Amino acid sequence: MNASREKAAALALRTANVCLAAFVFSSTVSITFEQASIVLAFLAWTLALLLGYRPHYKKGMLELAFLLLLGSQLISSLFSSHILESLLGVRDLFFVCIVYLFATVTRTERRMREFVYLFIFSASLMSLYGLIQSAMGVYRITAAQSTPLTFSGILTIAFSVGFSFVLFGASRKERIIFGPLLALIFAALTLSYTRSSWIAVFCAILFIGILRSKWLVVGLLLFTAIAFLLAPHPLKSRAMSIFDPRRPSAHMRIILLKTSPQVVKDHPIIGVGMMDLLPIYDKYVYPRLPENLKKERHGHFHNNFAQVAVQTGILGLTIYLFLMFNVVRSEWGGYRAAGDRFMKSISLGSLAAFIGFFIFGMFEYNFGDSEVIMLLWFTLGLSLACRRLSDCA
Repeated sequence: MNASREKAAALALRTANVCLAAFVFSSTVSITFEQASIVLAFLAWTLALLLGYRPHYKKGMLELAFLLLLGSQLISSLFSSHILESLLGVRDLFFVCIVYLFATVTRTERRMREFVYLFIFSASLMSLYGLIQSAMGVYRITAAQSTPLTFSGILTIAFSVGFSFVLFGASRKERIIFGPLLALIFAALTLSYTRSSWIAVFCAILFIGILRSKWLVVGLLLFTAIAFLLAPHPLKSRAMSIFDPRRPSAHMRIILLKTSPQVVKDHPIIGVGMMDLLPIYDKYVYPRLPENLKKERHGHFHNNFAQVAVQTGILGLTIYLFLMFNVVRSEWGGYRAAGDRFMKSISLGSLAAFIGFFIFGMFEYNFGDSEVIMLLWFTLGLSLACRRLSDCA
């Protein structure tokens, strides 16, 4: 690569870094700005590649899993009764590029710290906004997001990464700065009144404790018990409702889960396509509902496994499970390979964020929530960057 092309490639990479920083900051604020930042980062990164930039990245089974997932969604869409709508539904897979942008553009530990700082700061800023909403009488806070589910899904990932960083990778000065910000995120998570996020965060922290410290597990259990005993009635009542299958939202999810095998039976191999599932809901679910649940109609199945099975059949579900396995495998490899204290904490936080995402997905279709899934790809990209930097070192 000659000198002029090398300078142009370096400029393109700097531009990509700026756009990625904009993505991280806007990830909790605005999906429009978030997606625009990623598109610009992708264009700058592509230009750098065309100019001769060659990142040191080892391909593996993860890339095969992504390609197979794309293939399964395209096949399902082409044979769907709603072809155009289904093909448009495949477009969200473009944002898988987030994984490789962060994995290859993050070339120093300093740059990774900047991304982590921005992420925690942005999440805490939106958490403060949510707490102001709560003080003004809003029951389930959303901050700048459209729903409490999306807001709490974002905070689940932010808290998982931030918790691991503050506990195991931060300096004393960083703990003083980011500890209170983490408390803000936790408070907002609590006041989102999203039970699935509470369970997800509990499991994410439990996972970190199992890997790193038995005392963290003990502390988590004690904290949970004391927090429940001291919680005001609305929070305590909300927490207790987790165990009540008769409440409307739980009853609805149970019916959806029981109905999904029937849809898969009728569309076994490639599913119904990447379409909105409202027509499927009306055909299969609505007739089974008691009168008190017929007021609402849903275009998804509130569970990642059920949704993927219905949309892409047994083939797509198998590939989805293959992808999830390889995400865990890649992040676990990043955690094992990271020698630096900071990078090890980020790899562990990314893995915990995936655990939280996975648990959350038992109660909500968060694999189709753009704001949440883009942050999952962000944390996976950070984990791969940790591994790449450790290998280079």
